[in-house]
Amino acid sequence: MNSMKLKLIYPEDKIKEPLLSKVCKNFNIDINIRKANVQEKMGWLELEFIGNDEEMEKAINFLVENGVEVQPIEGQVFTE
Repeated sequence: MNSMKLKLIYPEDKIKEPLLSKVCKNFNIDINIRKANVQEKMGWLELEFIGNDEEMEKAINFLVENGVEVQPIEGQVFTE
């Protein structure tokens, strides 16, 4: 299993959508939220995806397609 640390930045119109819930249901990855700041007009999360590379890539693509900005956090990839 690999893990990837990411920062997700949500635009105002996506803050109330359950996108992380959909990621957990539709892709075979675990999510570990490390930090978050969600306000009325914007929100961001720092989290860790845990799973295989293909599923993590699919999950990232899903988030980007749904308007979320996804930024890798330095030193983000670890192998167990």
